[in-house]
Amino acid sequence: MGTTRFINIGKCEKGSAILIVMGLIAMLTALAIMSVDRSNTDMELSSNQLHEERAFYLAEAGLERALVDLNNDCKWRAGYYKQILEGGNYTIEVIDSTANPGLLDTVILESEGIYYTTLANVEAWIAPIYYKPFVFAAYGDDSVTVYNHGCTDSYNSDSGTYATTQLNEGGDVGSNGEIKTTNISTVNGGAQTSDTGGITITHPSTISGDTTSTAPVYDNSAVSDDEFVWAQANSIAPAGFLGDFTYVPGTKALSVAAGDTLTLASGVYYLSSITMQNKSSIKLAPGAKVTIYMTGDLTMNQQSSVNKGGVPADLIVYSKGSAFTMGQNTTFVGGFWGANANVTLEQSASVYGAAAGKSAYIANFSCVHFDRSLLKYQTKKIKSMPMVAWRQL
Repeated sequence: MGTTRFINIGKCEKGSAILIVMGLIAMLTALAIMSVDRSNTDMELSSNQLHEERAFYLAEAGLERALVDLNNDCKWRAGYYKQILEGGNYTIEVIDSTANPGLLDTVILESEGIYYTTLANVEAWIAPIYYKPFVFAAYGDDSVTVYNHGCTDSYNSDSGTYATTQLNEGGDVGSNGEIKTTNISTVNGGAQTSDTGGITITHPSTISGDTTSTAPVYDNSAVSDDEFVWAQANSIAPAGFLGDFTYVPGTKALSVAAGDTLTLASGVYYLSSITMQNKSSIKLAPGAKVTIYMTGDLTMNQQSSVNKGGVPADLIVYSKGSAFTMGQNTTFVGGFWGANANVTLEQSASVYGAAAGKSAYIANFSCVHFDRSLLKYQTKKIKSMPMVAWRQL
């Protein structure tokens, strides 16, 4: 019989298994280390991103706060320094024309937000919107009454004369109170009030345009007290007067006698009252642009005229008085604004331009011919300071 031989390979197998296990352990360890390292990197990136976002929102929060302050006071320039908020802080710098004359009336807000050691910078450009006092042919804060063949319509002095550009539309009236048309009166335009149910149209009177009694409350505070103070300091009265007139320096009252004519040179006038007797007239010198600031009343007696044949935008009257009264067959060419003034067109009186007051009464064949070119006219008073451009630096 042959001899059987046994080969013992157990030791070889055992040694190989140990090497394989050790290799696997090394690989797993390396993978674990890589995974932990990657997790730490991801956490750092997430933390950095979170800090960047918080810094950015801190900068935005500061910007929004500054925008509110600027709208509450357009002269606000104080800014902020490291105002603490939500574990970080923000700093605001306000830049205007005093630092950069090229900005004119634009304001730049630069905001820096800091969260831990992360910074974010945001910049906003703010441009003012000014009040526009003449958006209606006739405006009366308390009431507008168009009575007995009274009327409104419109034209555009930028394009031609009243005769060549007149339209039976665009002569809008506005109020925060009652608007009433009676006895064959005609509003060739729309009517707007914030007084619910405040529009009364008595047949056969008409309002040709759209009407609403749910309009937002209209803010007619178009001229500031500071502007009147400025006008007083820069008034050229009586040096700018030429012709026949009576002027009292102490009271700054101006009157033009019956049949007389006063011519105004270009410039600003600060007066208390203006009284015009029958058939008197106030004219503007050729090419003149005149702005009158009044603390009292403007009274035009029978057949008197102001800037007759002129351009409405060349004569603007701002009044703190209680009355603007136009008698029979009178003519006023310009824009009249008086927050406390009762505007009265009594009989066959004509306004070419616009009239805004506490109340407006257009009666007995009187008419307001709205000059649509006045829609672009604005005062020096800032209405709001909106953001017009924004960027992250």
